Amino acid sequence: MLIEIKAGQFRKVSRLVTRECCNCMDGNCLLLDDGETHTCVQLISKYHIFCNHFKNAVLPFDKELYRVLICDNDYKRCKSCGSRFYSKARNKRYCESAPNESSGRRQPNASAVSVNVKSSSYI
Repeated sequence: MLIEIKAGQFRKVSRLVTRECCNCMDGNCLLLDDGETHTCVQLISKYHIFCNHFKNAVLPFDKELYRVLICDNDYKRCKSCGSRFYSKARNKRYCESAPNESSGRRQPNASAVSVNVKSSSYI
């Protein structure tokens, strides 16, 4: 999953990489090192977070940036009341306090009662 970042967030991310990432040395990534130097992917990407090590190990150092980039993406908006709620289910659309919609079942309509009609035979 790619996480988008904005221009102001890019500066914070770059600062975090250079100061806190143990795998970034002189702008090169030690994880990608195979005998040749490789530029850190996260330092050159301006629009997304690509490095999983950065996302899992370094980004939590900046709690505010972590909350904006990671935690806010996990919440959904309720279709009924508009409030935010957390759910791991991809198809959940209503919060727990929403009436009837939270169960996911349609309530039976009183006017739509089925009537048994005998079929007439044609002679």
